[in-house]
Amino acid sequence: MEQKKRFLFVVSTGASEPKKAFTPFYYAAASASMGYETYMFFLAEGPSLLKKGVAENLRTTEGGEPLKKVIDLALKNGAKLLCCSTSAKVIWNMHEGDLPEGVDFAGAVTLIEMASDPQTSVLYF
Repeated sequence: MEQKKRFLFVVSTGASEPKKAFTPFYYAAASASMGYETYMFFLAEGPSLLKKGVAENLRTTEGGEPLKKVIDLALKNGAKLLCCSTSAKVIWNMHEGDLPEGVDFAGAVTLIEMASDPQTSVLYF
């Protein structure tokens, strides 16, 4: 069986569900640390995790680690983060300066092209 060369984590979970929000970052950090080309694509509720101030303050439990810690781990390990420009701008009123360092805007075509690549495994959160 041919091994996949890329992982794409599609994140539609947002800040309103902190217990679910942490998981894709851990998986992306693991994938990247294993040497896989790793992408995270945030759409629908997902961009809310990238809004300024959210990652620093969002925790799964009182006194738990902030979401920013796992975002930084994923980035440090080499995961690339892409934010749906339509979701961010239309739903969350986010613009160029609102994304954290290391996160870029991308559109539907980018997601569809990546997901349709036979060398890509897609996981949806």
